[in-house]
Amino acid sequence: MKIVLAVLLWLAIISMPVSAMNMYDDPRMILSFLDKSLPPELDILRVTTDIASDNELVFQVKTKGERESGQEQDYLLLHIVHEKHYVLLISVNKERENKVALYEDSLHPKSGENLRLPQTFKLSPLPMGFSAKHIPQGAEFNLPLDWLNFGARLGFDAYTVQARIDGNSLEISKIYDQARKGRQGNKLISTITLLNKICSPQR
Repeated sequence: MKIVLAVLLWLAIISMPVSAMNMYDDPRMILSFLDKSLPPELDILRVTTDIASDNELVFQVKTKGERESGQEQDYLLLHIVHEKHYVLLISVNKERENKVALYEDSLHPKSGENLRLPQTFKLSPLPMGFSAKHIPQGAEFNLPLDWLNFGARLGFDAYTVQARIDGNSLEISKIYDQARKGRQGNKLISTITLLNKICSPQR
């Protein structure tokens, strides 16, 4: 009996790094390390994706905690690279209404397919179907599938930031935390590949 238990324990131990590696490599999600130096509402834990029944791509950003009020320039930001840089942002403060704004910036040839977040953006018209809302310990961002160019590539990451909005301009002055693939950003993947993996029954 002891031998059987020892074998099972050994199998469990050797399988753990593989499972963790698969989770970190999974293009449908981003896991972020816990940062005890940050307030819980600014510490991102993970970003997950799903497809809603009304044909919307859903990004859920979860944080360690939440707050009702505080620094008004603190935002939870979803960064999407899809032919351009796009950011959707919502206030960290839950007392603020679920108002979402879309900003954009051009992809620069020197940046290639790097997901590095630009510092400034310009306000972009918000297409129909885009939305954001506070959820327990985080936020959820929705965008319609028909907005996507299925022949292009796509990448995403999330940040908690301090940002200044001046007219039609957004300037990111400080990054508190980030959830992204790799230190230098992740290369984009096919939009179709990402959607197929989201729809895969093997989650």
